[in-house]
Formats: sequence, structure tokens, C-alpha cells
Amino acid sequence: MDITTFRTFLAAAATGSFAGAAQRVHASPSSVTERIKQLEFRLGTKLFVRDKRGCELTSAGRRFLVPARQAVRAWEFAQHEVALPDRFARSITFGGQYFLWDGFLIQWLAEVSDLLPDLAIRATAGAWTRLNRDLAEGALDIIVVHDPIFRRDIGAEPLFQDQLVMVTGGDPEHWRDHFVRIDWGRSLGVEIASRLDIVPQAGLVLDLGSRSTNWLIQTRMAGYMPLKSVENQIESGQLSRVADAPEFEFPAFVCWRRDLDAQLAAEVVLSLKSRFNSDIPN
Repeated sequence: MDITTFRTFLAAAATGSFAGAAQRVHASPSSVTERIKQLEFRLGTKLFVRDKRGCELTSAGRRFLVPARQAVRAWEFAQHEVALPDRFARSITFGGQYFLWDGFLIQWLAEVSDLLPDLAIRATAGAWTRLNRDLAEGALDIIVVHDPIFRRDIGAEPLFQDQLVMVTGGDPEHWRDHFVRIDWGRSLGVEIASRLDIVPQAGLVLDLGSRSTNWLIQTRMAGYMPLKSVENQIESGQLSRVADAPEFEFPAFVCWRRDLDAQLAAEVVLSLKSRFNSDIPN
């Protein structure tokens, strides 16, 4: 099966339009229609329902999303593998939450080539939702996140303990009028909402990682941030902790696919733990 056809299917599913898919894959609308028609013929099922508004996945189309993504990613990984110099005997795909790259993971990435010189790494940053999904689907081998999905086929170990604390760039006495929800994961989102018992007035949900820090400072709003990531701003007076707000445990985990070579997984996990123990991010 032509990988271009898989990419075209995924583009149509993402945009909800064959015309939108055509722009995304740089093809004509008629080519997109033909590719989808051939894919449906080979699979023996209808993938989309089309009308004047665009296209919508059928139940079969929704089931085909995961294998289509896996096929495209497998091809991209294969291209990456065959292009590696001979000195690399092993490789992994690695992902970390956005704000964890600031300082810690960037330093780890610079050092791991000396620790594991035969290891090639394809690294990416993302939100916890995408990283967990990509790990489960096999697009990533190892991730570092604060809200992992615990499954039998995925190993997980804690890296370090942190706390979510309420901080504000404005007056701590009036934080309730300026509270904005920052997305740090499903379970914590539910717990924070139940403990605070307030409705955010800003009409925003932020999933910006460390960029949320600057936003809170600039807009003088209040929200929950990992303590280790805002200690410098608190010390400088740019942010203030809200004394009467509840605080929440916020551990970070390294997670890996259990079908990854056990020795390789152990070496990478050890290198991450060594970096955290020597220089826990501020």
C-alpha cells in the first residue's frame, strides 16, 4: 500500500474535508478522491461519509486511524534508521513534556551521546496527551511525563517529586478573580477542580508548558505551576505564591514500551535518573 494514500486518509480525517486534505498533502481534490476510493476498495469498507459540508469518518474509518498512523510512523522510522551512520548500533524515539525540555532534558540530550555513543535518538516535545498516545501506539519508545498511562505493556518509574502550587503575577489576595486553568493532566484536573470549587473567569485552558509562566506574569493572572519550574520567578518577585490555595503532589515519570530491548531501556532510564539526581531542573 502506498504510504501517500495513508497520509491522504489521515489528512482527510484531520481536516474533515477532501479539499482540506488536498491542500495538506499537496495534491488535487480529484487525486484525493481517487486515493480514498482505492483505499476503501482494498479494505472492502467505507471509510468516510461525504456531504456538502465535508467528510466524516465511519466507524470503520475511526478504527482505521490507529493502524494508518502506525504505518506512516513505521515508514518514517525506517527512513530514519537506514540513514544512520554505521557507528550507531541502536536507536530510540524519545519524547518529553514541553516544559521538561527547558534545562533538564536539553542537558540530558547533550550528555547521553557521551554515555551511550552507539545510540541514535529521535527526540520530540509534546503535551502529555500526545506523548502517552504515541507511546501506546508504538510511535515513541520512551517518554518523560507527569501524567503517565499505566498499562501492562508499558513500564514506568518515578524520576523526581514536584508540587503544583498556585502562583500569580498579580495580587495574591485576589487570585480567585484571576484564576486560569492550566492543563497538567486528567486526574489532577479533576482533583484541582473539586478542591477549589470555583469557575475560572478567564474562559481559557492553557496547555503551554513553561510558556504559561510568562503568560501569568504578563497578564497578572493566577494558576497552578510546578514549583521547580517557577522557583526563580518567585525568588525574583515576578510571581507570588498564593498562601491559602491547596497544593498537589506532581511526580515525573519515565515510561517505556516493554517490547523495547530491556538492556537498552535500562541504560536510558539510568542516564535520565543520573541527570535528575545531579541537577533537578529549576
